[in-house]
Amino acid sequence: MEDPPASEMDSKNPNAEDEVSSSTDRRPFGGLEFQVSEVVGRLEAVVNAQDGATNAQESVIDAQDSAANYPEFFESSNKEPPKEIPSDLELDETPMDEILKVLEDIVMKTDPNCESLEPPLLPTDAVTRAAILSHSISALFARLERGHAAKLGGYIASETTRWMSYLFRLEDYNAYYHQEQLEGLVRVTKMLLHHKYPRYLEDGALAFANRLPCIYSCVASPLGVVQHLCRQLGLPLACVRPVPADAAGRTDVPALERLCAEDARAGRAPLLVLGEAGAPPLGRGEPLRALARACAALQLHLHVRGHALALPAALPRGQTHSIADSLTLTPGPWFGVPGLPTVTFYKIPETVTANDHSKGVNPAGSRESALAALAGLTAGAARLAALPLWTCARAAGEQRLTRRIVGAFRSARAARALVASADLRLLSEPPGGDEPPNVDIVDAMSQASACVVFQFAPADCGARVPPYYDKLNSWLGQVLQREPDMMSVEVCETEAHGAALRYCPLEGAGGAGADEAGAAWAGALEAQLHVLRATVALREPFRRSVRAHPRLALARVPGWAGLGGVRYEPAGWARAPRAQQDALQRSLVGALRAADGAFSCGAADDGRACVRFGMVTADTDVDELLALVADAGRAAEAGARALDDMTALVKRGISAAQEELARAADEGLLRRVPVVGRVVAWWAPPAPPAGRRLLLADGSLQTTEDIYRRVQKKEEEPPRAHSPSRAPPDDQ
Repeated sequence: MEDPPASEMDSKNPNAEDEVSSSTDRRPFGGLEFQVSEVVGRLEAVVNAQDGATNAQESVIDAQDSAANYPEFFESSNKEPPKEIPSDLELDETPMDEILKVLEDIVMKTDPNCESLEPPLLPTDAVTRAAILSHSISALFARLERGHAAKLGGYIASETTRWMSYLFRLEDYNAYYHQEQLEGLVRVTKMLLHHKYPRYLEDGALAFANRLPCIYSCVASPLGVVQHLCRQLGLPLACVRPVPADAAGRTDVPALERLCAEDARAGRAPLLVLGEAGAPPLGRGEPLRALARACAALQLHLHVRGHALALPAALPRGQTHSIADSLTLTPGPWFGVPGLPTVTFYKIPETVTANDHSKGVNPAGSRESALAALAGLTAGAARLAALPLWTCARAAGEQRLTRRIVGAFRSARAARALVASADLRLLSEPPGGDEPPNVDIVDAMSQASACVVFQFAPADCGARVPPYYDKLNSWLGQVLQREPDMMSVEVCETEAHGAALRYCPLEGAGGAGADEAGAAWAGALEAQLHVLRATVALREPFRRSVRAHPRLALARVPGWAGLGGVRYEPAGWARAPRAQQDALQRSLVGALRAADGAFSCGAADDGRACVRFGMVTADTDVDELLALVADAGRAAEAGARALDDMTALVKRGISAAQEELARAADEGLLRRVPVVGRVVAWWAPPAPPAGRRLLLADGSLQTTEDIYRRVQKKEEEPPRAHSPSRAPPDDQ
């Protein structure tokens, strides 16, 4: 694999061969469209030059024959389309510029963090562009004849396998390239099933109905891997055999040997061992040499995956390894290039007899030589999937790819040093990359980690932190994630330690500029740790002060990392409706936020509203904050009581008015009697109905007769004369 000159590779100013013009580059898809169309046009001209005329002539003949044999179909196809088709489903021909504009608008609409008027720019370095262009070329190669495409894919896959084996110090492996990360493991396991069960091709799952295969995985490893494996191959979960972990969280090799012996005595077929080498989330490895020795003695297939498999690329040359029977490498995240396939390196199992698992000679043309083809590991499409990685390796060269991996391990070591100096709890192994020159490559992969996992924990804490510290670590991770242009940190949940923070530069988090961002990240981390320590120190005084206050009560807020929650409870409000109590707390928060934005309204574990206190600093006076809440609560209580008094006053006035109306209705009962009512109305004409008004000052109910008289008197008054100063001017 040839490398470009160092001057061209390290230059930050792209030349004309690597980049398109600046006017085209301003658009996120403009430059790629130009390059893709140019490359596709050149390839199409080569591929279609020979058979273009022949295909055109055959198309004309086929169309004539179809029109002669099926005239009714062509007549029906010329009819107008039905009118009830929705207009948004009738697509018209659209120019490519307009399609790209629509795509840019969709990118902006679907990005919740996009605040600019232009969509975010995509990566524009030469290696990334080469990888993206290779996908278009791969799609174009699908138009080749099957034999031609198989030869082309085989050549590209063979060359890429040689390069990757040299870069990662591998020997005697075949390679399978795929997009899904676990697809290679699924196909390797399928190959092992064909190897263990000769009638698996004909009988399927019935082949191992009486002799169940066993897949061994450490209890500290992710359970989703073996679950996905069983779902894809139709294996029952009873095939999964959990292996205990030792004190360091690694696979207990003697326990694995005992489990394998028990399964063999029980009539089962030990098949596969899943090993880890710096795999997520804690980046712990396995004793690879002891594990490989045990698997070889037990005739088990050992599969290893994890970020520590990238470590050999950062070590000095001279050593190679083939410690595992199969490996899974993820060069896309390791190189920081999107769109690269995952690579599974594997070995063909050795020949076994039908009744015993004794090894034999693997002659040409034996059943074992066809195992990879039966599992789909040698398909032409799978070989053509290596084209993006082949293109990336050609564009970057060995030195640039090696520097990327070396820089990732260096960034992990720097981050670990920063975390250790901040007095945080470290959960991961030390990152590799700084081993002495004579270190064994297998031992280095077994002990090294490629990530830094840490958490904020109390000094006298056991293996798992208290639940409150899970909230604090989640808050710390969310704050650090909001910091721009810094190292990317994620929050992960571990079964043994609780919530923790994880930094892994081999997952795309340690690209260019990671070293420069380390100092800024250290400053942000130290500032947030001051807040965490102050909050933890003031939490207990805060709770004591709340318990001592007569009008405040503690509220337990689940998932809240701040000081805690309180409720203002006035005297006699214990039996008040829940809606009224929640309204008081919300009005209290509204008044408090006008003075300090750290207050917020939340729901306690009983579902009732409360006032939440956020994170604080060391100079925060807790008693002053609680006094502020109490004063605001008394003001809100006074306002609520005034409103209650006015409500009661209005209710009494309405009741009095209803009573007077009922009394007046009883007095006029005689007027409603037929014949008699007319005589009474003639003898004593009824008074005009009088309205009622409620005086809120004293709560008295009075008639509106004086208002009516005042209005009537005002209407009977003569109009006032115009003032001399306002008299209209005489007509001239």
